[in-house]
Amino acid sequence: MINKEKYDVWQYLFPSVDTEIMTSIDRQSMRSIRNISLAACILETLSILVFPTLDGWKFEVSNLTSFYSVGFCAVFSLIVFLFSRSMMKNKSLPHWQSLIIKTVFFGVYTLWAIHVDMRHYAAGDQMLTFYTVQVLVACFIMFEPFISIVLVSAAYAGLYAAAYGVHQAAGINAFNFIILAILSAVGMCVQYHTHLYLANKEKRFEMASHQDALTGLRNRLALEEDVKKNCETTVMAYMVDVDYFKEFNDRYGHAMGDEVLKETGNVLRELYPDALLYRYGGDEFLILSVGEGSQNYVGTAYRFKKQSQSELPDISLSIGCAKGKPQSYDEMFELISKADAALYEVKAHTHSPEHGGHDRRQRR
Repeated sequence: MINKEKYDVWQYLFPSVDTEIMTSIDRQSMRSIRNISLAACILETLSILVFPTLDGWKFEVSNLTSFYSVGFCAVFSLIVFLFSRSMMKNKSLPHWQSLIIKTVFFGVYTLWAIHVDMRHYAAGDQMLTFYTVQVLVACFIMFEPFISIVLVSAAYAGLYAAAYGVHQAAGINAFNFIILAILSAVGMCVQYHTHLYLANKEKRFEMASHQDALTGLRNRLALEEDVKKNCETTVMAYMVDVDYFKEFNDRYGHAMGDEVLKETGNVLRELYPDALLYRYGGDEFLILSVGEGSQNYVGTAYRFKKQSQSELPDISLSIGCAKGKPQSYDEMFELISKADAALYEVKAHTHSPEHGGHDRRQRR
């Protein structure tokens, strides 16, 4: 029980996240950084323009310090906005780059907020800037839970140390301060895991909608989308058919026929390891090998025995192939049609009486 609890805690602090979902989390954080920095730049720029118009405003040290502080925030926010917008254009955003950007964003804004609040603290005013920054980060920027805890702990420790150096942290309730730090860290962890849960759920839904429920291969919806992505490149299309599948169903039953289709899907994964595999319909399967796939099976027939039912006859597959470089959606399906035509040429040959086969349409 203790080991399980330790494992659960470890998984919570260091969750296993696949690359696709990690990229989604990073892009969402970058989008938030872009929006927050743009809003901060606009607000701080407006503040700079308004400062000199306030009644009683003079070129004094305290006012100039505030002016420079706001100006720094405006300029830094503009730089972050431009940089994050540029990074958003990168479709493959490396996680380490995103982590550096998020950490710099968090660190600089936190240090700036501490600097601003210490001037307010020294004057006996409320400290709000630091907590505003922490709330924004907790709500919109996602770090891995352990990193969140480290960053929040460092931020609150820095604020307390600064307050202690100004007035020995007078007026700050240490217990309440620690509770706020814990709540900030918990908020960041909860936000990360909530997004992770939703991203995993969305991915499972998307996979289910693009996956054939019986074989686990891709379905026609996935094919429609993949065709659009793989035009203007060399494609080898294979159309595969289970020989005499209807007769097999009639003799052994549909449940066993389903098992054959599942086994066929597994066999095709082994024969075409680097290709896109689809259940095209019924007992027909489509394989699209994008690029020059040297590991693909190139025969026109394949025979295997279903592992779980050794008393069953061997299962044989007929395979038709066509190669091309389609330039459009329509040309890709023309290539698939050629592979289908090649399949029926193979079947016409191997199913002929001369080769020990028969035309099932003539059987009663």
